[in-house]
Amino acid sequence: MKLYGQPFDLMQYIYGYSQKPIIRACIRFDGKLKSGSLKRAVKVLSSIYPILRCKYEIKKGIWNEDSISYENLLTTISAKSDFSIFENDSLLSSLEIGIDRPLKIYWICGKKSDSLCIIASHLLCDGRGFEQLLYLLAELYSGKEIETQINTNRSFAQITSRFTMMQKIKILCSKTRAESMDAKLHLPLNEGGRKPRLITKQINLPKLEQYRSCVEGHRPNINDILLAAYMLTLHNMFRWNDITIPCPVDLRRFNINANNSVCNLTGNYYCHVRFSDNSTFEKVCNSISAQMCVQKNSSLCLKEPILLHILYRMLPLSILKEVLSKKISVPMTSYTNLGKIDEARLTFQEASVSDAFIVTAAKLVPYFQLAVSTYKNRCTLSVCTYASGKSYPYFRGTCSRDSLVSTLPGIRKASPCITSR
Repeated sequence: MKLYGQPFDLMQYIYGYSQKPIIRACIRFDGKLKSGSLKRAVKVLSSIYPILRCKYEIKKGIWNEDSISYENLLTTISAKSDFSIFENDSLLSSLEIGIDRPLKIYWICGKKSDSLCIIASHLLCDGRGFEQLLYLLAELYSGKEIETQINTNRSFAQITSRFTMMQKIKILCSKTRAESMDAKLHLPLNEGGRKPRLITKQINLPKLEQYRSCVEGHRPNINDILLAAYMLTLHNMFRWNDITIPCPVDLRRFNINANNSVCNLTGNYYCHVRFSDNSTFEKVCNSISAQMCVQKNSSLCLKEPILLHILYRMLPLSILKEVLSKKISVPMTSYTNLGKIDEARLTFQEASVSDAFIVTAAKLVPYFQLAVSTYKNRCTLSVCTYASGKSYPYFRGTCSRDSLVSTLPGIRKASPCITSR
């Protein structure tokens, strides 16, 4: 069986010079999982989405089915001690394009509780598509009748088909912040190791909610607050005065029927802040909230994806790879919010989920990205990087220390609820 690849698949491959394109999730349970239920769920999942049984062939841009059994998608690890070490190693394991299938599930079995560490190739899907796989795995494990609408359509046309030709031309002729972004602005990371490192920090969501009422004018959401804190941290630590940060946005919002599609459907918003001596958290947050409000009411985030898909149809794959490799400029410093994991949908029958978070691609030096995901009342900040040696303290300083959260007045007092790993 062969499945045609999509332009976004190729893009994630080309991004390989800046990152290892893998999305990661950790789901922790209060109790034990059942072997039979989990194996059956993995088997059915791979039959619903045949692409999970395939490998991506770079030269032809297609997915070819692999003859290896579905059982190879699941690896069982006995962890009587050093549970967190097994979790860390599993989350940071690799998927090689063209060699490995696009999904691996690690079942870490402790004495009294288990966890699932799931990694997926970014060529397979984006963060939202990854969540759909997690929800479906939970439904299948629980033996429920599948309530999720199965959508195996991976085409970008499910988004663009809702726009007329004139609307697409107008979008393509518009100007975005991407054209004025300083792609060279980066953290002083110059030493890279052979293995990636992961740091996570958790903040109680109610603590962040307090700051929504602190900003007059535009009422910010949690994402605005965290993005403001991130940009203030970059300004305070490195004296950057003119910062533009790309923020990935789920394009499924343009077509509700695409909500459950397991693929890449992501564009970008761009937030710009020019700092001065009197810049405060309130002012920065107000500016970000206003910019986000404008962009959410427009279609500008479709410009880059539409252009990519036009080129994909017009040019031979070999020429397209060369063009994109020369023209694509990946921002060296970025941010992504993977949204709130739906606890009602992430239910594994008798095994209660105690915690869950999603981590994005491991960035190669000097690239850096702060990722955010939320589950229940906990917001997890994470950074995955190959930074090492003298570069590593800068990496820790931006996420692991209190640098970021201390930009929010009063958060420093809440440090007991923050955990680092």
